[in-house]
Amino acid sequence: MKRFGMAVIGLGVVGRRMLEQAARHPAIEVVSAWDVSAAARQQAATDFPGVPLSGSQAQAIERLDVDVVYVANPPLAHADSVRAALAAGKALFCEKPLGIDLVESRALVSEVERSGRPGAINFPFASSAAVQAIADAIGSSGFDLRALEIRTRFHQWPREWQASAAWLNQSDQGGFTREVLSHFVYLALRLLGPLRLLGAVALHPVPGKAEQSVTGSLLAGRTPVSILGCTGGVPPDLIEARFIGAGAEFRLIDWYRLERTHAGALQGEAVGGLPADPRQAAYQRQLDQLAAMLAGEPHTLASFADALAVQTCIEGMLASTTAPRPQPSV
Repeated sequence: MKRFGMAVIGLGVVGRRMLEQAARHPAIEVVSAWDVSAAARQQAATDFPGVPLSGSQAQAIERLDVDVVYVANPPLAHADSVRAALAAGKALFCEKPLGIDLVESRALVSEVERSGRPGAINFPFASSAAVQAIADAIGSSGFDLRALEIRTRFHQWPREWQASAAWLNQSDQGGFTREVLSHFVYLALRLLGPLRLLGAVALHPVPGKAEQSVTGSLLAGRTPVSILGCTGGVPPDLIEARFIGAGAEFRLIDWYRLERTHAGALQGEAVGGLPADPRQAAYQRQLDQLAAMLAGEPHTLASFADALAVQTCIEGMLASTTAPRPQPSV
């Protein structure tokens, strides 16, 4: 099997996760890595002693054995890293969101498409076995999809395991809408069709900080999609998408678990035939598709154009901002 060399740009949570997953995959080998933070580089050197760390982004990207650049730094740095990879003639695998500024992102997508280089965005639902099971079901004549409901609730934001990434709580590039809800907006795009934002309200009670809540209404193809997300409250967190049919419902829970509820049933039943460890399987299936893209074969990964469509909806939702009204004095 041909192995492809990867440069990892950004060694935060998702970059480190890629180091772990690529080490398990037969076709992907991390041959260079870099982060703007010296502390992050030092921690990676300690935790992943076999990974070659570079002294700069350029050194990491321009190595001759690099076939693909994985862009895993914070969103405001994505465009710079993508352009550096294009200038070096490398393939691209970029984290979402593609960017924050829509004008810049449109220009970036055009540059990627004109370059002819293989490129994709890391939306793991593109390779999910549970998502494929939903696609098969709602594509059948008997399901009759009526609506999609997306709900998230985080008692703490950023989540505890993200505490070192302070940018996640900044309004300029962070927030759960970009970080989490974008995955589910992509899911709607992938399974149901083109997106149209009908209306939204985002609440930012603290200037400069990430949103506290967001509601939104979309059309994906001809299917209505409702979105409700917030931070605060008590554990456990909630992450779910409900595909509501005329006589049955699919519920995707915590990213990977899938239940089906039939008409008349009091509770859902786990859908069979899915991987025993769906989280691990999803990561490895995503790298399978990345290897297929790099080999010039058909793949299921999200395109840069897909990411731009998702970003357009997400930024539209966040732009519909309101603040609490002042209470009248007594």
